[in-house]
Amino acid sequence: MSRIKLLLYVFALMLLPAVVSAHPATGIVVDAQGRISFSDLETVWRIDAGGRLSVFRAGARGRHVHELSVDRDGNVYGGDVSYDTRTGLWVEAVWRRTPDGREETYLVPPTTDPPRGLSIWRDAAGNTFYVEQDRHLNRETRILKRTPSGEVSTLAGGEYGHADGLGALARFRSIGGLAFGPDGSLYVTDEGSLRRVSPNGEVKTLAEGLDEKMPGDEEAGYGGLMGLAVDAGGSVYVADYGRRRVLKVGADGKVTRVARAEEPWSPTGVATTRDGRVLILEAGFAPPNVFSGPRVRALSPDGSLKVLATVGLKENVALRLTKPSDPPGTPSAEKYEGNVGRVELALGLYFGLGVFAIGAVAGRRSFRMRRRHD
Repeated sequence: MSRIKLLLYVFALMLLPAVVSAHPATGIVVDAQGRISFSDLETVWRIDAGGRLSVFRAGARGRHVHELSVDRDGNVYGGDVSYDTRTGLWVEAVWRRTPDGREETYLVPPTTDPPRGLSIWRDAAGNTFYVEQDRHLNRETRILKRTPSGEVSTLAGGEYGHADGLGALARFRSIGGLAFGPDGSLYVTDEGSLRRVSPNGEVKTLAEGLDEKMPGDEEAGYGGLMGLAVDAGGSVYVADYGRRRVLKVGADGKVTRVARAEEPWSPTGVATTRDGRVLILEAGFAPPNVFSGPRVRALSPDGSLKVLATVGLKENVALRLTKPSDPPGTPSAEKYEGNVGRVELALGLYFGLGVFAIGAVAGRRSFRMRRRHD
């Protein structure tokens, strides 16, 4: 592609509207090699151990990947969700991608009738866990367990409500985020509460009122508690989208605010690393319903924050340049990185021509004024 064609293409993409969505992605995971994968709704990005950003999985338009999980071997799991306007039905799928991103297997091919209880959340034994709830009628909320052989049972929950207890005696309202702890327990946000579900189905509330205002917080905006993660010591980190903050619930139950995000950013997901850092996935939001971003920041044990990556115009244009000539969902990292360089060149030409044009106009006006005085 010539420089002029590339410049025109980049200019056309700059005129496109920002991404519009009803729900930003919460998925961010890190494997044992320190490689970070995070979702931008349709695209899953990768930050390698050296800090380089690349495309891990390029999805299809309209097929959203909200959450991610990773196993001990570094395989990344995600679920595609899309709406078929022709049938009026939701299409769901579950996929697994190898650590290098080169091979993908559909555990559940795209379907309007997915197997009950099969999800991206799986324990070391291969059991999967799925939240089954009806947020419209609020009749039942339960966590299902599906064995590798396909047997489905209720791990905990039943009728809508809030109650601790074993199995069906427990009650949940509206479960949002979900994560595994080091002991194999499931941790979930249930509206403004943080709750732990042990492997045998015992439910215990660890903290309540997490969506309430703390001194120095701003008023809650759109959304509430989203993604969460548990570190090796049992402390839980929760992304509070509505108040632009990350909360820490210690093993002793103490709640502290450990990070804030400035406008337009808001935390959507978190992950913890072996060296004690907390990775924060953030989305940019402009009312009434336009999302941009995302951005990934790292919170160090000393409390300092560092931006690791931001997905903006340059990255999205390079991705669009790469996708048409590659197999669906598998653009080569080399070609993407080459396109990043081309886009940087085009943007430099674009803004350089703009500065030149402004200077030319100013010089012409100055010349005319001198001629009048003469």
